[in-house]
Amino acid sequence: MSLVGALLFCNDCGGLLERCPASQANIDCDVCGKRNKTTAFPSRLRDARSEIQVLSAEDRETWAMTTTACPQCANPEMRFRDVQLRGADEGSTIFYRCPKCDYKFNTNN
Repeated sequence: MSLVGALLFCNDCGGLLERCPASQANIDCDVCGKRNKTTAFPSRLRDARSEIQVLSAEDRETWAMTTTACPQCANPEMRFRDVQLRGADEGSTIFYRCPKCDYKFNTNN
């Protein structure tokens, strides 16, 4: 059994293996029928596998933090995101968002 990201593949034919409960010791390939052992799957990752994964709001937060002060409420930190909106030979646009008052603004580099 080979592991690529969160997908499991059969060692013989390379077919995609169906998910199974973490307690199950073997996974049978639907394509060639070979029995693949799940012991190759690292135990720390096996424990994290589940059909439903719950993400917190902090997990979904993708904006980086900077020490730029908020012009609205003077909060010492702001979240920011750098986006290339114009041509590749021009600067990027930086979007700022205050986590305290939710004030938003942007600057062009």
